[in-house]
Amino acid sequence: MKSARLILSALAGVAIGVQIGLLIAPEKGKDTRKKLTKKGEEYLNDLNGQVNHLIKAMNEKIDKINKNIASVAEETKSKGKELLSEAKDKTK
Repeated sequence: MKSARLILSALAGVAIGVQIGLLIAPEKGKDTRKKLTKKGEEYLNDLNGQVNHLIKAMNEKIDKINKNIASVAEETKSKGKELLSEAKDKTK
């Protein structure tokens, strides 16, 4: 989560800096708005890529955890059956 927050903060800082630079540039408003729109779309695409990468990494970790949980559950179930079998043998 810290890395995601850092990425978002960095992107926001860059976006704000670019916008301020464009706003004080000696160009027509129409040209400036086009540049802002283009840069905004670039940053949005970049952000989407980062978010998708983060989501993919989180999903992979969740899948790994689920596999580990299933493995532990199966081992526990097997061990429980062994213990029941031993307990039945002792009572005979």
